[in-house]
Amino acid sequence: MAKLRTAIVTKERTIHTYSELWHASHCVLESGIREPRGSSWQFLSSAVLTAFALEAYLNHVGPTVISCWPELERLPPWAKFELLCETLKVRFPNGSGKRPLQTIVKLLEFRNTMAHGRSSDVKPKPELRDANEKLDAYLGQRPLADWERLIQTEKFSQRAREDVKLALEKLHSARPEPKEVLFSFGLGVHSATLAPSHI
Repeated sequence: MAKLRTAIVTKERTIHTYSELWHASHCVLESGIREPRGSSWQFLSSAVLTAFALEAYLNHVGPTVISCWPELERLPPWAKFELLCETLKVRFPNGSGKRPLQTIVKLLEFRNTMAHGRSSDVKPKPELRDANEKLDAYLGQRPLADWERLIQTEKFSQRAREDVKLALEKLHSARPEPKEVLFSFGLGVHSATLAPSHI
């Protein structure tokens, strides 16, 4: 019987976590658009993953341009974003009152609401309505928290992706070389060589 041959296998992979999160954000958004039933949870997931992708990108770039980045890791995402914009001389002329920054501020507020979730009571003001055949349908509608309103349709999640992409493109173009292609997944290599006893 022939002796089994063995090989020494080596593998290595660079993971761009921000790209993985970005892709996941897209996948769940598309899933929610395709299947309306339960889609609000897909839109919620997409928005949270978009916020995570933004922060992961900041943590990816930070150490390449700011030597003391490990000491800054605990800063809130918005502070990291502003610091990198200042360091890389990236400007958004319309400020945080207009897109894309306006959306990013709202997205990070949404992310914080989800990350630090608390129970709450939603009590809209009493209102005067006609007592007609539409009243029963209206009574059946749940009052929504602000964050729930954002995920009733795909609009907020789509807008978050559009505006985060715009902001990251500006930051990315200002980064010094060498740098990866924005949203690339990273690179993996592997090899196999026969074990010494079989050479």
